Amino acid sequence: MKKGLFIIFIVLGCFAQAQQNVQYTQYSFNNMSYNPAFIGTTKCLSFKAGTRMQWVGFEGAPRTSFASIQKTFGSKNFQNKGKHGLGLYIEQDELHITTRTYVKLGYAYHKKLSSKFTAGLGVYAGIQQYALNTAIGPNNPDPVLANSDGSELKYPDIMPGLLLYSNKVYYSFSINQLYFKNMGLGGDENKQVNQYMFGWGHKSPAGKWTLFKSVLLKTNMTAPPVLDMNLNWDYRGDFGIGLGYRTGEAVSAQLKLKLLASVSLGYAFDYPLNKIMGNYTHEIMISFSRCPENGVGSGSGKDSHYCPAYN
Repeated sequence: MKKGLFIIFIVLGCFAQAQQNVQYTQYSFNNMSYNPAFIGTTKCLSFKAGTRMQWVGFEGAPRTSFASIQKTFGSKNFQNKGKHGLGLYIEQDELHITTRTYVKLGYAYHKKLSSKFTAGLGVYAGIQQYALNTAIGPNNPDPVLANSDGSELKYPDIMPGLLLYSNKVYYSFSINQLYFKNMGLGGDENKQVNQYMFGWGHKSPAGKWTLFKSVLLKTNMTAPPVLDMNLNWDYRGDFGIGLGYRTGEAVSAQLKLKLLASVSLGYAFDYPLNKIMGNYTHEIMISFSRCPENGVGSGSGKDSHYCPAYN
């Protein structure tokens, strides 16, 4: 009974926004969050971290933090043998009294298909944990929650992804929560629902500026799909500005700054279009990379391929 009540609270929390996964406005900055095939698209060690604070000012509003690291191996003989990428992605999502934690190890293999395109295949394998943070709130001394304090639910998660990219464009596809897990209430309706994600991005140089267009479509086939669209302008890699739109939910303004040769900072501000969605949302991300200028991607020389999402 105790476990059943706990799972009910978890399920209600997870589907409160008609989705099961965190949405990032700067999804191109944090592309490892939705597709493991992006692992290995850099030629060096890369670390990223960030936080997303939704509906600031609302008690129990969603707050998400993440950290990721990746490294590429075997790029010297890339054209003939391909190359490998290893990565780690950690994410914690807090919503009212519940906390969801992801820990995922990732692997990706990249192979040149032609002088223009490279293909990547990646997979995450990890664990999700749902936990009840606190039993009794100061304004809601519920004895049912008190009996469930400290409860948690753990289960595996598998996420495959595909990536096709050149120096100017990429196409992305991934499936989240491929591991079918019944959450213990009896019946298929309590299993995690797969989420399918389709991404596209294109980079167009214009003098000292570079225009980057991108979209990310997410659907679980049980709720209306969510489409993110971003338009970003980058000036010589030193700073960038951008605008974004998420269907029926928010518009956003974005800023990216290069603080040091190897450190970049990204910020996004979401303005809600629906009053039900609450107050403003802030998103901050930081990236550390030892890659040289234009040193991201595959191979070397004139035939090198770097994914536009990283440049």
